Amino acid sequence: MNLAALATLLVIGASPDFSREVLPLLREHCFKCHSHEAGKSKGGLVVDSAGGLSKGGDTGPATDSKNPSHGLFLRAIRRENGVDAMPPGSALPPSALATLEKWILAGAPWPESAATVGSGKPGTRSGGVTPTDRSWWAFKPLSEKTPPVKTSAGIDEQVDKALKARGWTRAPRAEHAEWLRRVSFDLTGLPPTPEEARAFVTNPDRAVAVDRLLASPHFGEKWGRFWLDLVRYAESDGYRADDYRPSTWRYRDWVVSAFNRDMPYDRFLRLQIAGDEIEPENPESKLALGYLRLGTYEYNQRDSITQWNAILEDITDVTADAALGLGMACARCHDHKYDPLLQRDYHALKSFFSGLAWIDNIPVDSETASKIAAWEKEVAGRKADLDKREAAHRKAAFNDARALFPPEIQKLLDAPRESLSPFEKQVRDLAYRQVQFEFDRIESKVKDAKEREEIKKLRLELKALTPEFDLVSTASDISAKVDDASLVRRGKSESISPAFPTVLDRLGTVPEVRPRASSSGRRAALAEWLSRPDHPLVPRVIVNRIWQRVFGRGIVATTSDWGTLGEKPSHPELLDGLTRGFIDSGWRIKPLVRLMVLSEAYGQASLRPDAAAMREADSENSLLWRGPRRRLEAEEVRDSILASSGGLDRKLGGPAVEDEKPRRSIYLKARRNTRDPLMAAFDAADGLQSTPQRLPTVTVTQTLLMRNGKLTEQQSTALGALLAKPAGTDPVAELFLRTLGRPARAEEASAVENAVAGMPRDAARWADAAHAVLESNAFLYLD
Repeated sequence: MNLAALATLLVIGASPDFSREVLPLLREHCFKCHSHEAGKSKGGLVVDSAGGLSKGGDTGPATDSKNPSHGLFLRAIRRENGVDAMPPGSALPPSALATLEKWILAGAPWPESAATVGSGKPGTRSGGVTPTDRSWWAFKPLSEKTPPVKTSAGIDEQVDKALKARGWTRAPRAEHAEWLRRVSFDLTGLPPTPEEARAFVTNPDRAVAVDRLLASPHFGEKWGRFWLDLVRYAESDGYRADDYRPSTWRYRDWVVSAFNRDMPYDRFLRLQIAGDEIEPENPESKLALGYLRLGTYEYNQRDSITQWNAILEDITDVTADAALGLGMACARCHDHKYDPLLQRDYHALKSFFSGLAWIDNIPVDSETASKIAAWEKEVAGRKADLDKREAAHRKAAFNDARALFPPEIQKLLDAPRESLSPFEKQVRDLAYRQVQFEFDRIESKVKDAKEREEIKKLRLELKALTPEFDLVSTASDISAKVDDASLVRRGKSESISPAFPTVLDRLGTVPEVRPRASSSGRRAALAEWLSRPDHPLVPRVIVNRIWQRVFGRGIVATTSDWGTLGEKPSHPELLDGLTRGFIDSGWRIKPLVRLMVLSEAYGQASLRPDAAAMREADSENSLLWRGPRRRLEAEEVRDSILASSGGLDRKLGGPAVEDEKPRRSIYLKARRNTRDPLMAAFDAADGLQSTPQRLPTVTVTQTLLMRNGKLTEQQSTALGALLAKPAGTDPVAELFLRTLGRPARAEEASAVENAVAGMPRDAARWADAAHAVLESNAFLYLD
């Protein structure tokens, strides 16, 4: 690289992340004319591999390793004179151009795990799936020849094998204190307490520490959060009104409890998709089915037909993302351009959910139902009086709501409900929620002031007599008979029955749908197929997600994209071996996590002095030549700040609270449009879409919130007061144990002692020291 290119690179910065930033731009702007995927190589050039770029096309190499700024690819996207401007027509957006410039000037690094992206895959679908399609590694069944990996040593064997092939070795073991902080956050989302850190110094038994953390009730809070991200959990509607949903927290608590109980993943999945059909007598099913109620909802949408279809498509998309690791949404309107996913496959999957019905405010258990029945009896007279007074005004309220809808919806509202088809009932019920909204504010329809006051008085009396019942919003089917999904193409509508994606169903299996008394049985058929032990994707996908949560990067880096545009596994044998062991062990997550965190691969130091060559060849650490290193997630930042002063309320579960309460962050009200500033700044999931992996940013806002934010200021002051109290403990040691969960290193202790010299017990001085540690990289990052 010449000095000019080096200077440019130093100004622009380091290379952007290939998978997250560069590859999507190449796909969007380049691949349609220059890739194996599209079957096109205009000008003899393909840009879907490092080799393709270096080889170039008819006019020579596309990149220049000695002079990156002179490469034809860079000059083309900059639209310089003397080269053909690329892409033809419009120039790249400035942000896209800047990203590609950074990448090229850094030498256009192309991770080996990406290889040739989608090489050999067709660019269009012909309406069918071929044997070649089924040969894609992710769609093949687990190999019978692959032995299950059931020990930490089995993990290390596979990791060492891949390193040895490069002539590399693992890093040395991490220090005990460093490892304890790492595993405590990874398993509970909290730092070790001072007592736990001191005890580990005395007895650094890693297996004992892991077993304690796995048994902690905080395990479910940390690991439940990962699932809530996947299913886009939030407690509000979204859209402009963003109304709060007061009972959604019950689903969140069910997820936390399921992880704490180590519920087998196959059952965990089945209950969320079809608990009412599979275990109808189990009250837990009502809570699990909260999964089907998490989508966004626009309360005043008048086109209820389109809205209901959007609701069904949303749950179809999220189920495919979370369970299958496939982006099925691309096949909603046409056959997938790159993956063997047909438009019929999408609507056949959607058809499993086509009977869905929303059920609001039902008793969480039989005891609550009995209490409600007794209360209904007690207030029957008042309710009858209120109903009588309101009856005369309900027609006006109904007509006001009805008038807002298009004619086809008005017809459904006017018709007797029992005369409607299942789909018409679903649309009618969705629209009727707006009618009910008018009924709830019926006082505004009463013109006579005296009568209006009487109705208002009765309503207030009834509200005062209404206890806080344990209610939940859940889901079921509209009836035993439901309508198939509707596929509209070329102006024609076609009914699509439930079916499994063609590429995953080698035998052409017809789903075994068994209708129940009031339910179609379709979701149960889907749930049973997803939880089959021979499923080529579902168990692999969850094992890979768990690996990603432990090591920071999945064996398949694109954790929700296992199609041909996703990355291939870095350790394919290890992935399948872990998956076999996972299935053999009853689909349990805790034993799998235990294997991973007790491996030497996980227990390595994250920093090593001889890393230059490894970092250049494997910047993502996909081969695990060092231990995982990451920034704390948003919840961990906030919870650790509170924990440092002893101010964190560690109570489990219950209704969500406002941001200023010192509960764990998982229990804050999760509104889609109004988010806690600290949580938003540190990249918490927004609940709008499935989030398989959070992408950490580094922004000035984060620095300002840590430096000047109310939370850090309050907790630093509280911690300073604690450290300033005369006690038998060393305040410097206590400061680091409380903030970082580890003893102070010599240079750290010296810096703090110098800062407080002469005033060792001054609360304000100790508060400043605490604040400095809380905003440091040592606090924000896990080594």
